[in-house]
Amino acid sequence: MPYYFSGVFVMVLVFSSSLTVASSEIQIPRSVSGDKGKYFLLEHKRSGTIVRTTHKRVGVGSVGYTITETNCKTMQMRELGYSEHSPSAIKHNPSGWFDLVAGSSKSDVAKFVCRR
Repeated sequence: MPYYFSGVFVMVLVFSSSLTVASSEIQIPRSVSGDKGKYFLLEHKRSGTIVRTTHKRVGVGSVGYTITETNCKTMQMRELGYSEHSPSAIKHNPSGWFDLVAGSSKSDVAKFVCRR
């Protein structure tokens, strides 16, 4: 919120316990080879131990967008929605919390965002 005092511009920043980052696509490294898709982090927001992410998978013939929540304390995840069109076209259809399988793409996403 900008304020002006005697010709001086002052910007007031408000900090909270959650952090949202939306920037360019950041490639998510894979722990195993074999998946022909590439994964990119589009957005992440941390609130306590929960990280909500939007990520993209670019495959050989398709692109998919997924919103997930990861509990970084328990390393469990739930999928909140998916679309093959765009992040804004994601239809929310939350799953239950599930355990991550080592080496899976979702496990790699969780490890990547929980370290950020």
